[in-house]
Amino acid sequence: MAVVRYSDRAIDVPEGETLLSALEGADIAVPNSCRAWLCHSCIMVAHDSPIPEKAQAGLSSQQIAQSYFLACQCYPESDMEVSLGDAERRYDAVMTYKEPLNQGVLKVRFKTDMPWFAGQYTSVWKNLADGRSFSIASMPEDGHIELHVRRRSNGVISSWLEHEMQEGDSCQLSSARGHCFYNPGAEEQTLVLAGTGTGLAPLYGVARQALANDHRGDIHLYSASGSPDQLYLVDELVDLAGRHENFHYHRVVKREAEQDPQLHQGDLVDIVSRRHTDLKQHRIYLCGAPGMVKKLQKLSFLQGAALTDILVDAFEAPA
Repeated sequence: MAVVRYSDRAIDVPEGETLLSALEGADIAVPNSCRAWLCHSCIMVAHDSPIPEKAQAGLSSQQIAQSYFLACQCYPESDMEVSLGDAERRYDAVMTYKEPLNQGVLKVRFKTDMPWFAGQYTSVWKNLADGRSFSIASMPEDGHIELHVRRRSNGVISSWLEHEMQEGDSCQLSSARGHCFYNPGAEEQTLVLAGTGTGLAPLYGVARQALANDHRGDIHLYSASGSPDQLYLVDELVDLAGRHENFHYHRVVKREAEQDPQLHQGDLVDIVSRRHTDLKQHRIYLCGAPGMVKKLQKLSFLQGAALTDILVDAFEAPA
């Protein structure tokens, strides 16, 4: 059994248990979403401690050099000392606006001094221990952080945001993290953005940021849900497509596509991989359900996209 030091505490981590699970079992809050190494929400820093190789899979060479690792993939092989690094910094924020976008999604906006890029994610903290990660749908130019929250009646954070937090109330946000954002410099590159559910949030931010930066290549945004009534921001995205000839909005549903000839019915992975067979020199953004993200990440690579051009934000809808 390994002993992991976090702050002023020593946590026993039994063999076969992840560090993330052990920390949660000790009532230590660590941001997390997918628990499958894709979202990187649970990234931590080791201090003069050996890091299991698997815990750094998928991280950049810069992150590895700085001793970052993923708590959800870390099975400690010896004693360690760890921290959340920059993620431990929290910024004061004030809720400025909220409204339901449909029966399943709540839009929330915060005013904060925290720096961010559209498409990154932040954790919203109800108190010192209870926090959840959400992707950022707004650009810095908007002047506010916008999050799209899955509405859950028993959600620790989602229910609190919807029913208890009011405009003008304060909370804290963790430092923005993640690499799923628009990076200027290849303005002719075709962008393919695909997401399920509230995976639309970061993609909406990325698309708007690309257009604000005068991106000239085609931008294809695929938003998928079970049925048409579960889609959201439809009018806003249709309007965006009408104002920018290089922006193409595709709605994907699993059923009831006969309601609208503009809808695609079927599996998002199949539809995207079939419509974009050659992804060389493309940049791919994949956000939402971990299963979808993993499949499209692999297919995108097999269809020509460079690994460095496949950016992902995988998460289960947080509570």
